[in-house]
Amino acid sequence: MVKFSSGDLSSEVDDVDPNSLPPAARPIQDQPTKPNAAGGPPNMPPPPAPGQVPPQPAGAAPELSLSFGAGKPPTAAAPAPPRGVSAPTSPAKSRESLLQRVQSLTGAARDQGASILGAAVQSATQRAPTFVKDRYFTLLVLDDQNTDWSKYFRGRRLHGDFDIRVEQAEFRDINVVSSADTGPVVTMAAYRSGTRVARSFRPDFVLIRQPPRDGSSDYRSTILGLKYGGVPSINSLHSIYQFQDKPWVFSHLLQLQRRLGRDGFPLIEQTFFPNPRDLVSVLNIKG
Repeated sequence: MVKFSSGDLSSEVDDVDPNSLPPAARPIQDQPTKPNAAGGPPNMPPPPAPGQVPPQPAGAAPELSLSFGAGKPPTAAAPAPPRGVSAPTSPAKSRESLLQRVQSLTGAARDQGASILGAAVQSATQRAPTFVKDRYFTLLVLDDQNTDWSKYFRGRRLHGDFDIRVEQAEFRDINVVSSADTGPVVTMAAYRSGTRVARSFRPDFVLIRQPPRDGSSDYRSTILGLKYGGVPSINSLHSIYQFQDKPWVFSHLLQLQRRLGRDGFPLIEQTFFPNPRDLVSVLNIKG
């Protein structure tokens, strides 16, 4: 068994002549400098041949070289990337992952939109007042169908928790029967799915927006039935009944003029004729 000491090794290395070593084993500073075949600076290695990977200096970041030639898989010249950096994937996998991410984002947006819509509907439902079946007042509106009066009373309440149910009809569509004990009962004709259906209810208030008399119809019986049942109204049923005949109204205005004077209460002069024949006879006399 042979033993060596560090002194023996160093002495033997020092005694070796560098010129006696082959060129490949000589130190770099002792090797002859030759110009690069590619025209580069001396002492620089030649460019790598096709298909070879150039050597990387110590401490340099690894580089990847991908070859997209037909039938040739990509080759990596450097070792695996450090932990924490994802390795590149093939184009097909990249498209699949991108599609999955788009689908996940689309699903998240759809779920978020559905949740927002559901919250809005829930909030609107909570804020909308619910109709209490046993606690409400019935408002009878006598008017044509050109105005929808229900929308003006929708969501309104009386005495805190009493709802307002609006029943709208014309004079020709209702019939009133009043009793001294039970009050009035209004029978109204309504249309459901194109069929005329009659239903009855007891009004608590009346809003009249239609004249009870015209040239061909007279609905004073409806006013009398509501008055008999003691149903409050605006304008009052008394004033509506009194204003049916214009000569009756003008006679009351004449009483005010006689009391206040012509200057204090001026009126347009009028003449009352009980029927059209008297009007024609007067015109013939004047003519």
